[in-house]
Amino acid sequence: MDLDEILKNGIEYYWEKSYEQAIECFNQIISFNPNYAKAYHYRALVRRRQRDDKGAREDLVQAASLLGDREYTAMSQKMLKLIGCDYRHKSPPREDDFDFIFYDENWYSDYDELSEMFPEEFPPSWEYEVDILDGIAYAGEELDRLETWLFKKLERACYIQKKRAINAKFDEKRLRENNLPLCNSHEEIAAAIGISIAGLRWLAYSQKKYHYTHFKIPKKTGGERNISTPIPLLKKAQNWILNNILIKIQPHDAAHGFCTERSIVTNAQLHLGKEVIINIDLKDFFPSISYKRVKGVFQSFGYSKTASIIFGLICTAPKLKEIKLDEKLHQLLSWKERYLPQGSPSSPAISNLVCRRLDSRLTEIAVKYGFNYTRYADDLTFSASGDSLRNISHILKDTRLIVRLQDFEINENKTRIMRKSRRQEVTGIVVNSELNISRETLKRFRATLYNLEKDGLENRHWRNSQGGDIIASIEGFANFVSMVNPQKGAKFQQQVTRIKEKYKPKKTQNSLAPQLITKSDIIALINDDIRKLHWSNRDRRIYLRQVYGKQSLQQFTEEELLKVQNHFCSFLDALSQKI
Repeated sequence: MDLDEILKNGIEYYWEKSYEQAIECFNQIISFNPNYAKAYHYRALVRRRQRDDKGAREDLVQAASLLGDREYTAMSQKMLKLIGCDYRHKSPPREDDFDFIFYDENWYSDYDELSEMFPEEFPPSWEYEVDILDGIAYAGEELDRLETWLFKKLERACYIQKKRAINAKFDEKRLRENNLPLCNSHEEIAAAIGISIAGLRWLAYSQKKYHYTHFKIPKKTGGERNISTPIPLLKKAQNWILNNILIKIQPHDAAHGFCTERSIVTNAQLHLGKEVIINIDLKDFFPSISYKRVKGVFQSFGYSKTASIIFGLICTAPKLKEIKLDEKLHQLLSWKERYLPQGSPSSPAISNLVCRRLDSRLTEIAVKYGFNYTRYADDLTFSASGDSLRNISHILKDTRLIVRLQDFEINENKTRIMRKSRRQEVTGIVVNSELNISRETLKRFRATLYNLEKDGLENRHWRNSQGGDIIASIEGFANFVSMVNPQKGAKFQQQVTRIKEKYKPKKTQNSLAPQLITKSDIIALINDDIRKLHWSNRDRRIYLRQVYGKQSLQQFTEEELLKVQNHFCSFLDALSQKI
């Protein structure tokens, strides 16, 4: 039975004023599907036309209940109060009911006698009649207007309801195969994480607060790396996603970073003793992974679109754009552009899962051309010996194409081709004949530890770390050495422990981070400038329309607003100089 077709026929009967046939259609739909909100809505309209006020009210209440839409419910409540007020009622009044004028069309014949006898107390009947007719006409017009609006709300509510139903679909079989939690609604996700539904939606959707602490650390190769650490509640949600979902999905075998039982050492071992090593670096690795791709990862597990949207929003951060405004450095939040933040506990695992197709395709070309391939985070490594070396150009060409197709970009300045006659390194480990760390690096590290233990932390650094950060830096490098060469690493770790106990550097506050600025902040600044010019709202609209072709400041992007604000600043400065 095609209920939509029956509904369509019923609506046509309604517009043709064939109310009996329309009622039959809607009754047939409701008997087959008691939760069909549209059938109740249109049956209410038919019953109103048939003067079945009670039935019309009941159907309207039922439609609002099934839809669960606040706007539809609010509009239907207004309509409920007016149903029955657009016509004269024929049922006899009670004996004590003074409102007999609504029930008896000839009420005024007796009333006029009273009016003649007591003109001051009883105005002429025609005045009442005019008021009654005006009230009935108003109620009819208002009901027609509300019906039109209610129809629009109905269509919107049904569209949203249908979309939610589609978004709620999930692949239970796939989720169970991967032993993943069956959380496909806001309520289920919030309960699983252990936070309120309001808290979950605040983490995912709120644009009033930035949920990360943003700072920069120096890279060992120069430059700075952006780090975004989540607030405690967000970190709790991300850790739940990591421990209950992400770690249960295996990344590609070529991935060695952030994987259980794989490490920087296992990444290097596959390339040990090869004649040629090719190192390729992916530019801006984490920022290149967008919200859309993260959401797609969760959908690929079998989760509903509703759940994937929530997971994607929780695991990504809005992009920050640094701008200079009023001689101060600000960070502009772009809520529409979200990316995978470096510093989030869930980001490394997500990056590996996003790169599964990249790893698969690069492994295919590596096998095709006789090379080995591994990836450690953003470092791609190929290696080969013998006749396969003639395919180096093919490897480079195909890798560039595949990387571009997977929405990444190669940092060409860091691409290295290393032959066996020179020192070959894979993610900092020498792989010429055995896994090791370069002698020069170890020599410098020994000297650094000696000077630190003897003279203290002041004016000392290891790589790009200085001050209090040097402790974390030397500890990290000692652990790295221990992974490659446990015997050497153990000695370094003991020395680092002595330095930590001797100096115990106090935690210092980070320098003031740039201030966050939102789109509404820029609009407020522009409005302040406009007020200084004493422009009216009309003047502002004319200016925006003629100069920029827009009606309001809300239609501008953040970058466009900054240009407008700079223009007003320059204009006001020029005015002040003339004065």
